[in-house]
Amino acid sequence: MTSHSTPGRRPRTLVSAGLLSIAALALTSCGSGSPSESGAAAEAPDAPAQAATRALEDVTLRYFPLVHTSTIVNAEEAGYLEEAGIDAELVQTQGGAAAIPALASGNVDVTYANYTSALLAAQQGLPIVLIAGNDVGADDHGIYVDPDSGIEGIADLKGKSFAVNNLQNIGTVALYAQLEEAGLSPQDVEVLEMPLPDMAPAVQNGNVDAIWQVEPFQVVAEQAGLVKIGNLFDGPAADMPVAGWITTRDYAEANPEVISGLRDSLARSIEDLDGNREAFATLVPEFTTVTAEVVQEIELPVFAAEVDVAKVQEGADLMLEYDLIDAALDVQGATYSD
Repeated sequence: MTSHSTPGRRPRTLVSAGLLSIAALALTSCGSGSPSESGAAAEAPDAPAQAATRALEDVTLRYFPLVHTSTIVNAEEAGYLEEAGIDAELVQTQGGAAAIPALASGNVDVTYANYTSALLAAQQGLPIVLIAGNDVGADDHGIYVDPDSGIEGIADLKGKSFAVNNLQNIGTVALYAQLEEAGLSPQDVEVLEMPLPDMAPAVQNGNVDAIWQVEPFQVVAEQAGLVKIGNLFDGPAADMPVAGWITTRDYAEANPEVISGLRDSLARSIEDLDGNREAFATLVPEFTTVTAEVVQEIELPVFAAEVDVAKVQEGADLMLEYDLIDAALDVQGATYSD
């Protein structure tokens, strides 16, 4: 059951046991405290009054509790979603494996997902459409190794093992692209699937040679003494769109005003957050276990409000090249245009 959103209200969340395990490893305490009121929210004092003149549309949105999904939480807290006519229920989820089936079954209206998982679902016949962008691969996605490993670059990964959090997601595609540029093939590296919070200890224990860490886990890896040898999204994978917001085609076509309002709200939220470390330091501890102290150390995300169809198509073409899909996929056809 949902209730009307108001600026400054914290998002409603359902936290899974898996998320709590991430919390235990990554950081020391769970942020509680009162929600912050952003300057942007203060500049729109009439938003509740405007929204009160029309009925709000109940919308359930799933998101992962990452630094990167601050975009949707800020859009809720700043009142942008309500101003757009959306009464949002924000529900935390552990990953795309659960989020996309819930979307397809109608249990959720919109979800955050990495593009590879979303395109895999579309290629498999699920009526998934991309509706808004979110984050782009940058310095917040690192490759980490033990300082005594002798691994100094991608070419040194031959015969080594590399951990990603899912074998069929954007991280695998980016890794394969970099291996190819270095003159290696996917078969030259043993790619393992491992939860992000387990990766740094696995390197320390000698169970894996190299890992992909996304913030805040980069900070965790560095605190554990691991060294960064480069960014996962570099070379042929540079500036690759990582994740965005998706829904079903039926929902998008039946609710064009919701999609438009969500896009506008996310764009405004991204403007608030872009390069604004203090905003992240206030916001992130409210919906994750990441402390403000850790946020002060992280590499900030790079955002893009719109779906970059051409760049996502490059990722889809790589998915075909690396046999993650068995037929070419038209990203434009899997993107909703109102």
